[in-house]
Amino acid sequence: MCCSAWPALFSRTITGTWEVLVEDRLMHVLLYQNRIGKPQYSGQWATPQTAQAPSAKPAELELAEGEGNCLIIPLLGHWNSIRLLNTFDTPNLLEDISKAIEMPVFRGAPVAGAGGGWGGSKGGLVFLQFDIYDIVIAENACDIPAVIKEINPLKRPKTNAQVFSVLDEWYGCPVAVCCFNNAQSGDAKPLAFAFEPLYPDTLVVYTLDGHDGKPPAPNEIVTVDHDIFVGSYLMNSDQFAAVKYTDEIPDHLRPYILNKVLGMRLHEEMENGDFVFQTDQVRKGLFQGLRALPPFAPSGIKREGHQAVRQDAYTSIF
Repeated sequence: MCCSAWPALFSRTITGTWEVLVEDRLMHVLLYQNRIGKPQYSGQWATPQTAQAPSAKPAELELAEGEGNCLIIPLLGHWNSIRLLNTFDTPNLLEDISKAIEMPVFRGAPVAGAGGGWGGSKGGLVFLQFDIYDIVIAENACDIPAVIKEINPLKRPKTNAQVFSVLDEWYGCPVAVCCFNNAQSGDAKPLAFAFEPLYPDTLVVYTLDGHDGKPPAPNEIVTVDHDIFVGSYLMNSDQFAAVKYTDEIPDHLRPYILNKVLGMRLHEEMENGDFVFQTDQVRKGLFQGLRALPPFAPSGIKREGHQAVRQDAYTSIF
């Protein structure tokens, strides 16, 4: 997801979604990491019911006021199931996935099937802290402007209420607003959220672009600079990238982690939107994501039918 409340530079984004079975519950895990740069123009895992924010780090006091910003990440899951996972001890988690999907290719693999579509009052709010982020998880995105004043002023973004109103209307799901200070450039720790999905038949990689403080423009052609991936604990194909994690996976995180993924690196111009994968195709080892707008975006918007397709097999070297 490349939506922010205020202008920022995001690059080297690695993001993906996979399905796991945890305590007999089907859950989707959304993972996200990027490099945050200053704009040119100027934790334990927690559930919403139990989350508590740790005290602020002393280093935050040295940050400049007025440099607050945030990532806005939709969570297409049931509110009471959302968990922020603790990835503090696994900083290389997504970098390892990126390396796995870029391994040398020696033979071709067929790809079949097609990507498919997506099958007022205040809600719950949770405040958390993790790594460089102060995080608000909101049941309704439109509630964010009213509570953003609770964020540390060093990280508090200027907000355009229309951005959150549009995201609320288009996605119809909870959102995570991950606030940071633009002075904290560089690689942040991976963000990981788990939730029981609203749409279990699809795996969505959130890449809708909008980082100028305005609502995302559905008709824009944008630069996609992402490593994207999907996966399933039910994958029954021999076509996958085997991930060798360099960090030891803690016990509390292990149920949410997969060692087999599908993915590719993208750096090209594409129509704005997210990548939507059919879960049954992913389970068969097929990587074919349709570039699509959120489930409740306005109808009648002309689409180019852009897709992310990997036609080459993965080769493991370990």
